[in-house]
Order: sequence, then structure tokens, then C-alpha cells
Amino acid sequence: MPLSEEEQRILRQIEEQLQADPSFALKVNTRSHHGVSRRRLVWSVVALVVSLVVAIAALQVSAWLSFLAFVAMVGAGVILERELTARGRDQLSRIPDELRRRAGRSSGPDTH
Repeated sequence: MPLSEEEQRILRQIEEQLQADPSFALKVNTRSHHGVSRRRLVWSVVALVVSLVVAIAALQVSAWLSFLAFVAMVGAGVILERELTARGRDQLSRIPDELRRRAGRSSGPDTH
């Protein structure tokens, strides 16, 4: 199925943007990357706090119930740690592009 005129125009704009800005591809790829989710990060923090409160409160009722809440708390902590690690890795991967972009701005004729 051939592309319409509008689709071809959009495709040309994307190609021009990629040639003009090499970090554009990284930005587009990062936005579509589902590994780092703010929602998952927030829910894991909420689950961690709630399971901690339930574990402490359940100590008065049942040791088994408290243990199950503790297991849920460990699970939420593991998810939180993975999200924070992925977020840190994502931020670290952006550093070389930022350095290249800054070096490109400051590079000019040497006046020595």
C-alpha cells in the first residue's frame, strides 16, 4: 500500500530532523521505552509503605499475616529497585549525547 502525500511529507520531515539532530532518535526511542515507568515507580513506593504498615499492624493479629505483608513489602522493594536502576541507566545513557551536543555548540575556530 503506497504512502499518501501527507504521510510522505511527514516521513521527509522526520528524516530531516534525524539528519539535523542526532539525539532526536534517542529522544523518540526514550519516550517509547516502557522500561522506566513513573506510574510503576509510584505504585511500588505506595505498595512498599502500605505493606510495611500492614506488617506492623498484623503483628498483633497473626504472625503469618505479618509475614505475608513482609513478603509483599520485599516484592514492592524489588520492583522499586528495578525501576530506579532502569531510570538511572536511562539517565546515564543520555550523558554522551549531552556532552556531544555541548561540545558541538562550543566548538569554533581556535584563536591560539
